[in-house]
Amino acid sequence: MIRDTSGQDIQLDTAPLWKRPKTLKACGITLLALVLVGWGIKSWHDTGSVDGTLSLSQVNIAEVQRGDLVRDLVVQGKVVAANSPTLFSPAQGIVRFMVKAGDIVEQGQLLAEVDSPELSNQLAQEQALLNKLTVELERQKIQAKRQRLENQQKADLAEVDLAAAKRELRRAELSIEKQIISRLDFEKASDDLARAELEYKQARQNAQLEKEALTFETRTLELQVSQQKLKVEELKRRVGDLRITSPVDGTVGSLAVAQRSAIPPNAPLMTVVDLSSFELEAAVPENYADDLGLAMSVAINLSGREVPGEITAISPEVIDNQVVARVRFTDHQPEKLRQNLRLTARILLENRDNVILVKRGAFLDQTGGRYAWKLTDDSQAIRVPIQTGALGLNQVEIISGLQEGDRIITSAADALENAQLVALKQ
Repeated sequence: MIRDTSGQDIQLDTAPLWKRPKTLKACGITLLALVLVGWGIKSWHDTGSVDGTLSLSQVNIAEVQRGDLVRDLVVQGKVVAANSPTLFSPAQGIVRFMVKAGDIVEQGQLLAEVDSPELSNQLAQEQALLNKLTVELERQKIQAKRQRLENQQKADLAEVDLAAAKRELRRAELSIEKQIISRLDFEKASDDLARAELEYKQARQNAQLEKEALTFETRTLELQVSQQKLKVEELKRRVGDLRITSPVDGTVGSLAVAQRSAIPPNAPLMTVVDLSSFELEAAVPENYADDLGLAMSVAINLSGREVPGEITAISPEVIDNQVVARVRFTDHQPEKLRQNLRLTARILLENRDNVILVKRGAFLDQTGGRYAWKLTDDSQAIRVPIQTGALGLNQVEIISGLQEGDRIITSAADALENAQLVALKQ
């Protein structure tokens, strides 16, 4: 017999598809795959433009606010004496100290003496010259009186001779009328009168000139004596300065030379520190030097409390990248201040009212203050350009780019380096 294909045929189940288990299982797997693919496509679409992801626990977020910005600078300083004069030797000699370093002294107290034989000898010589000129002046005054008397005597005698000549001429006139004397004798009497008048006139003129000459010579000697007195007074002052006294009430800071040392002129001897007047010497970074100004307010931190002060002097030179500023206490000097005491001071550079500001953070250093990452919601932050103004100790002024109420990331992170849009996660 020939076999047919009936043995290879399989009878199919004619049940509906939703009643077939295998078909239901395959459909379920396919549907799940489609759901997963769709969710992946959606996730890729939602995060396709995000440049990084940050956890909210790893960043600092601050809100942009409106308020007053105090621009200040915290510096370190040391207490120094505002008045600490250095005393110098007025002349060459041997110094003898009356005090030691650290001694308490009063104003006007004798601190040291300088023995200067050269200066003392010079004073003695100038004093002797003054005495000599004084004697010459007195002699000149006596001589001038004698000379004036002699000149006056000559003038008086010439006047007497003139009067006698006038009488002789009158007698000659009477005699010539009576022809008692000759014409020659009459003319001789006339000549004698003319000579007497001339001698009298010259005697008076000579007396006046001699008087002026004597006055001039006397005045010259008086000026020489006056000049010599000034020299003597100056030398006396210099000799008096050899006794060195304290200019202030205070303490002797240090001795520059040893006892009984030979010193040249203008050599430093010692320093006297006025303990009643202290100032703060603050070191300011050179990049803030242009912001400093005289009479600028300073808050000095002394044992946990702030003491007001103001800048009185600014050094014109930069040393070790710092500028030294002198600060004095404005109200009253605090008690228990010591030389070289270290203090912290806050210099108030500027005060701006009613400005947009935000908490200062590391994002300023990361972006140079040109960008900030503003939160659009709790899941994303976008980079926006900003312009910053004054920098305070804890806050920074925002000129443009942000508005009041905006929230930004104030910390720095590697994911923010070149990111435009950052996803935030819890």
